[in-house]
Amino acid sequence: MFSSISKIFSPSTAFSSLKKVAQPSAKRFGHELAPRYKQLMKKQKGRVTVRTGGSTKGNTLQFGTYGVRLKSEGLRITAAQLHAADNVLVRFVKKHNGTLWKRLCTNIAICIKGNATRMGKGKGPFDHWAARVPTGKIAFEVDGMHRHAAKDTLRRACEKLPGIWEFIDKDTPIRAGFGHVEETEKINYLEKIKEEPTKKFANLLKSKTDEYAKFTGRK
Repeated sequence: MFSSISKIFSPSTAFSSLKKVAQPSAKRFGHELAPRYKQLMKKQKGRVTVRTGGSTKGNTLQFGTYGVRLKSEGLRITAAQLHAADNVLVRFVKKHNGTLWKRLCTNIAICIKGNATRMGKGKGPFDHWAARVPTGKIAFEVDGMHRHAAKDTLRRACEKLPGIWEFIDKDTPIRAGFGHVEETEKINYLEKIKEEPTKKFANLLKSKTDEYAKFTGRK
């Protein structure tokens, strides 16, 4: 009798299984090299740019004390190669209680067509992700480690990557292209335009005052 009553008031197996499926599940803090695009955008083959204007974006240490940058000419690195190098770094950086920063993102979708395929009919299907790395670009940064330990760890990781890489620290000259450049003084363009504002920027600043802010959003 009591068993039959408990069966009546117990949740059904279908409801319990549905409840388990409905629970959100997400993998956080995992290794993810693919960008979070809603649609897969196929890219043209392209070429790695050669920086001739002196741009130092991505060529300086921003987080760590030591790093590794590309010394040879620019190339394309696949996500599998970066993943292999990252596995080496995680193992040795954790051993020395250090911190690791990854500076590259594989945002180029590589599509491959079969051999002896006729021309036309669009690009081939997606195969893997890759990243274009110009000369002087920093791939990894580490901190909280002794110099010799950091150098040996980054050397082991570079064995998994194509090209020639060099170990750098805070005192290493910045490389832009195949030459070295001096770090120029950063210009605050926002403060500079406030001194001599254009008509459009002056109207934008005026719209943020209390006199005009109370009328924003009205029709």
